[in-house]
Amino acid sequence: MKEPARHLGSESIRNQRLERLKEICKTFSPESYRLIDNNRLAVYVIALLIENNLQATQESITVALYLMFPEKFSLVGFSEYPDGERVTRTLLQLGKKYRNWAIGNRHVGYSLNDTGKLVFEQTKKLLHSPDITEVRKKTPKQRTIDPDVVVKEIEQSALFRAYKSDAQNCPDEFSIWELLRALPYTPKGALIERLRNMTESAKASGRDDIVDFLEWVKARFSNVFLEEGRKE
Repeated sequence: MKEPARHLGSESIRNQRLERLKEICKTFSPESYRLIDNNRLAVYVIALLIENNLQATQESITVALYLMFPEKFSLVGFSEYPDGERVTRTLLQLGKKYRNWAIGNRHVGYSLNDTGKLVFEQTKKLLHSPDITEVRKKTPKQRTIDPDVVVKEIEQSALFRAYKSDAQNCPDEFSIWELLRALPYTPKGALIERLRNMTESAKASGRDDIVDFLEWVKARFSNVFLEEGRKE
């Protein structure tokens, strides 16, 4: 019996995704990551996927961790397969209740918060310089955000310019993602946090006009910020 075309199409997409993961997820030598904890390795993978315009789903993270760090993420006794349960526990540790380095869940995917991005930079240095040991167990402190810099970035966005020029009814569909510096599949929690940080910066700079703009953004693009399972 001939296989339905839709099944063949889905299989093709999966194969393309796997080939893309194999292309970007090069295996590190065991010596380079043996002393780095699993949480930091997961942070590194999440950032790598996002940098390469791939959605950081739990499935993609599982495969990527196995490809890059097989000694830590292969199934015990069956080293040719990834250990999905270990990845699940690791991603749980990245959440707000524990490390607080990432936002998201297995249903919507994952992204890094500001501290997680600093951990990524730290981990990248550790992977490429295994002799560095003094910072392995220290979480880097988050840099202080300059409110004036944030306000300037908002003013330079296409969405703000449209807002100021009374083109509010027909903003470009990509303008919201430029403003938020995010992608459509970025977890809602990360988008809400980004909007909150921008609003706090505008208030700190005494820019009521920017605060009004961000309130308009929140209302105009309410579907972007509405978390799954919640109703207005």
